Amino acid sequence: MFAHAHHHPFGHGHKQVARNKQRINKKRVHFTDIAAKRHQYEFDWELESEYWCSRAELKHLKEERFDDADVLRKERGIRTSSRNDADDLTVSKRDLFIGDKITNVLDDIDDSHEISVRGIEHFVFPVLQKEMVRRKKEVKKAVLDYSRNPMVRKRDPQGIKLAADSAKHSQWARDVAKERGIKYCQMKRGGGRGGGLLMVAKTKNDRHLHL
Repeated sequence: MFAHAHHHPFGHGHKQVARNKQRINKKRVHFTDIAAKRHQYEFDWELESEYWCSRAELKHLKEERFDDADVLRKERGIRTSSRNDADDLTVSKRDLFIGDKITNVLDDIDDSHEISVRGIEHFVFPVLQKEMVRRKKEVKKAVLDYSRNPMVRKRDPQGIKLAADSAKHSQWARDVAKERGIKYCQMKRGGGRGGGLLMVAKTKNDRHLHL
């Protein structure tokens, strides 16, 4: 009996095909032949504090907003434990509950003397903060799964599926931001704080949005 060598129909063995695949999968780096240009600008570092905040100042601003949120929660009778109000609901009921809560937030008259709820809604309404954190974790998990799993990266080398998954997980945040922007653009401000929401549905003469 004689052993017969089996050849690839196009003249390449299995090892050669594997080597070709390895070559294709290798990352290629191209360097430009254009010299980099360096630009130098004059800056007076004695005026540094006039341009940006220090870490201590940022921490102070953050603490001030936490204090503001605490005042607004007390005025509205909102307990910090309300962050768990949606925990025991089914997915569909939780979505409805969170949606209703967002509506309540956007309809908030925001007439509290010197403090505005804008920008700290998720601190004033803890259940929204918890929902925001939960969804952020979903986005982070999708990115980490992609970066840590070679098989996932191999199936999605261009990151197209990763981009789609990230967009899906962050859709809620974008929708909330758009709704909030539209709602606040409809708020009529008088002198100082107050003024309330424009009653668009009840106002026939003013149907134009002035920005």
